[in-house]
Formats: sequence, structure tokens, C-alpha cells
Amino acid sequence: MQSDDQPQQSPLRFLAILLFVIALPLGLGLYFAPRIVPKPQIGIIRLSSEIAGFSTFEISEQLEYARENDQVKAVVFVINSPGGSAAFSEELYLDVLNTREEMPIVATIDLLAASGAYYMAAAADKIYAKPTSGVGSVGVVAFLPGQVFIEEEVLTTGPYKSFGGTRDGTIRQIETAKNAFLEAVVNGRGDKLQIPIETLSRAEVYTGIQALDFGLIDGLISNDEAIEDAADMAGLSNYDVVELFPIVFGDGETAVFNYTPPEIDVNALWTPNANYEPGLYYLYIDLPENR
Repeated sequence: MQSDDQPQQSPLRFLAILLFVIALPLGLGLYFAPRIVPKPQIGIIRLSSEIAGFSTFEISEQLEYARENDQVKAVVFVINSPGGSAAFSEELYLDVLNTREEMPIVATIDLLAASGAYYMAAAADKIYAKPTSGVGSVGVVAFLPGQVFIEEEVLTTGPYKSFGGTRDGTIRQIETAKNAFLEAVVNGRGDKLQIPIETLSRAEVYTGIQALDFGLIDGLISNDEAIEDAADMAGLSNYDVVELFPIVFGDGETAVFNYTPPEIDVNALWTPNANYEPGLYYLYIDLPENR
């Protein structure tokens, strides 16, 4: 039995204790948790030009950041490219394969993913496009070395040291590169591929609708849907979508929040460069009809 002279507890005091013991730590936890344990991220990497030395460096640096940063749980490539250098295209293909071992990789095509750009995409877990996207051009372009001649003032240890090889040798190299490209597509697409290799090796550019029928892509969806699919593959429901370029090459957080992807130069995607060095290219060149 409670004594009459024992002090009564004030309801306000009880609420204050409850607020201090439960509500305050909960509120502090909700405030500091995202800052201590940041949300996982889907990293966006954009290829919006030919594949050459500088563009390959930019993409490789972003892939390296994704692999080394625990916040990045998946990568989505947004592709607008006619391809480019054979060696650099192969470098990106291998780099994407390497990154794919650690996280999901999804490629989504806007206007064009031709030749080397599709080569790179073939290393992704999934490839998406739009109905009228340009997809494919699975083949090789070679710019032949010049005619062999004797230069009296230059001494070389072999007859082709100054020229890199013969023209017929370059033709044989084309066949080897083409087979490597085809093998990469077959390995990447697996049982999804529904086009004969002989037809694929004609190096045609297909629309997204055709590419889906042939098994070259996995669906016709928007870039936002491709990001959602990458999140599902990574098992994420609450995440941030971040552009990796300003994080890797920009100036701190300000660059991330103020970053706007550059506009696509549509003419540059389809206009062939006239200054290619002799060598092999996984590159789609839309030649004028009167050429």
C-alpha cells in the first residue's frame, strides 16, 4: 500500500523522460545514420563519342572508381557511340568484364551502339535499347598501310619495320579481329542470340526492334527503367543514382550537384573522321551515297 506522504510522479516528467530515453536517440539516429552509413549508389557512365585513347581513359577511371568504392553497387552505361579503335574497344570490353565480377552492369543504348561500342556492351549483364536505336555493326574496318618502298636514308632491321606490315597481312588480321568480335558477342549473349553467325558477320546496323528479335539486346525500355533493373539485380530498394564522371574528374560535391551531361553531337556519331591511322577499327562508318 502506497504511503500518503510519498511524492506523486508528474505526467509531464514521465513524458520528458520518455522523450529523452527513446525519441531523442531515435531522432539522432535517423539524422546521423545516412551521414555515417550513406545510401548505396547506382553509378552512371556515359559513352558519347568514338572510342579512342582519351574516352577509354575516362571510362576506365570511372570503372575503377566503381570497383574501389563500396557505395557503388551497380553500373549503368548510357551509350551513344559508333565504336572506334579495335584495341581500345577490346580494352573496354575486358574492363567491363572485370567490373562485372564485382557488381551488376547494365548497358542502355540511346541513339547508337555500333561496332566497338556494341563490343563493349556485350560484356554487360544486360543490354537495353530504344525501338529505333542503332545496334550492331559486328565487324571490322581496316585502314591499310601505305605501299612499301625503300628509303635510302633510313636503315631498318626488317623490310616492313617502317610500315607495320603488308597489305595482305592486314587483311588476315581483319579476319582474326572479326572472329574475336563474334566470339565476344556469342559469349555475352549466350542462348539469347537468335541470329546466325553468318548473318551477324555481315556487320549490319539493326534497329532496336530488330536487335531484340535477334537476341542482341534484352528489351526496349527507358534509361530510368534500365537503372531500376540494375538496382533490382543489386538487391537495392533505397539508393542514389550518381553520375560518376563529375565524381572522378570534377571538383568535389559541387561538381556532382551541378553536373549536366553534355548534349550528344548527333552529326559526330555518323560522320566519319578523315584522319584515321593505319590499323584495325571496330567502327561503323556511314559513308555518303555518292562516295
